[in-house]
Amino acid sequence: MAERFAIAPQVVDPIETHINHTIDGTIGLLNVRRVQLLKQVHNMREDERAAEIARQEMTTQLTEAQAYLQGHMKEHPLQSMQERMSKEIEDKLRDLRNNNPVESVLKWQCDTRELETYISRLGDIVQEPVGVPKYSTFQTSTVATGKQGSGPGQLYHPRGVAIHEATNQIFVANYSNNRIEIFSDTGEYLNQLDVGQLNRPWGIAIHGENVKIRGLGSNNGQFNYPCQLTTDPIGHVFIADSGNHRISIHDTDLNHLRNITHQSITQPFDVKVSRDRVYVLCPDNNLCMLVLALEGDKLHSLITRGQGMDVLSSYFFCLDSLNNFVISDQDSHSIRVFSPEGNLLHKIGTEGHQQGMLYKPLGIAITPNGRLVSVSSNKNYGLQIFY
Repeated sequence: MAERFAIAPQVVDPIETHINHTIDGTIGLLNVRRVQLLKQVHNMREDERAAEIARQEMTTQLTEAQAYLQGHMKEHPLQSMQERMSKEIEDKLRDLRNNNPVESVLKWQCDTRELETYISRLGDIVQEPVGVPKYSTFQTSTVATGKQGSGPGQLYHPRGVAIHEATNQIFVANYSNNRIEIFSDTGEYLNQLDVGQLNRPWGIAIHGENVKIRGLGSNNGQFNYPCQLTTDPIGHVFIADSGNHRISIHDTDLNHLRNITHQSITQPFDVKVSRDRVYVLCPDNNLCMLVLALEGDKLHSLITRGQGMDVLSSYFFCLDSLNNFVISDQDSHSIRVFSPEGNLLHKIGTEGHQQGMLYKPLGIAITPNGRLVSVSSNKNYGLQIFY
């Protein structure tokens, strides 16, 4: 069964919002490209230096070999072979001298300086790519809303979270209240959708409109304990079909397209799509984050379950614009940020029920303007916004 809900009318100017979002996105992409180019230039320069050292060593060896041959030429009976070998060495030395690496090194140094000049003009505009939260400041800077209850704007056992890209509005699956709550990115309650028509909503995704999918069964297009869902850039819906141990993919009209199955996909709980990758969170696996190709081939696993730097009990995650994994860890009452390689970068939150504290965090999302949104079983606040 599938249900769709139109997004509530907005009071913001859509043209201004679109322009601002486009500008912010462009600046963010320029800064990401800046880092990529500088790293590429640095690597090329290091390759050039290594090549120069290798050429120098080769030149020294050939020069010594040439001197040795010339000194022993008359004593060797195979003079024609010696002459041929000597000529080959001279030819190699000439090639090495003609292929002077100094010019290419200077060229890259020039390109680097020119690149830095252009990049410096952007440095005062933005320090971080758009959409990457300032995780290091999130221990104190928060907005808390959605107190426990059943009234408008109150939350009771909230689950999934989704962000409307154009407005930064926050959509929360209000599980026990059987509805969807809508908040602004500053925590202001705005609206709720279809009171009395939802049955314990869990996963939620937005792509031009709000989508909720539920059902039972094991055939294609049916679900057995479906959990989280997401959409790719063209609107295809990816559903973590936990009971069937697969990712079920549907088109924009919710027609079933195909399944992703793999022996490592066991009881998947959350799924995200980024470019040519599918990320699947399987809480019961020791290696709980699976990285797959769009076709379903497993590439590798990341982030182990356990003590220390690892997660203890994770069911929800999201990606920032640098493809860092942001995971809500229930048992440690915290949010953990991992690099794309699986290295722990930040730990956010402590156990508690006050503003800035977390208690068994669940749904998590990042707004386009870089605010981290988390819902939890906090008795005082079900929704917290870090920025």
